[in-house]
Amino acid sequence: MTSEERALHGMVYQLEAAWNAADAAGFASLFAEDAEFIHILGGYYTGRAAIEAGHRMILGTIYKGSTVRYSVERIKFVRPELALVFLRQFLQFFEGGAARDLQARPTMLVESADGKWRIVAMQNTRITETGTATQRPD
Repeated sequence: MTSEERALHGMVYQLEAAWNAADAAGFASLFAEDAEFIHILGGYYTGRAAIEAGHRMILGTIYKGSTVRYSVERIKFVRPELALVFLRQFLQFFEGGAARDLQARPTMLVESADGKWRIVAMQNTRITETGTATQRPD
């Protein structure tokens, strides 16, 4: 694993830690100021402040007390300073007093500037029953 790949894995672990601490500011701090984010239900946030506000809302309501685990499935460098990071997300939350599990495949476009990686775009796609049979080509 290269040092750049290690840095990207570290960023993913920071996202996970911020979510699990219900830290919307920490979660959003990994995004570029003008980042774009499409959440799991198709809503669209533009800018770090909107990403933070949206996550503060969900971490205090529908995903309050939830835990997430991310795994990096693949990193594809488009250029040395620009990469696509394909993730797998395992989320456990509570609904009606019962634990629920949700899986998704977030994809991030990340850019390195001034020696630091930032997420410039992210889309989170929920895995449904029909989507579980689909495999990515290697």
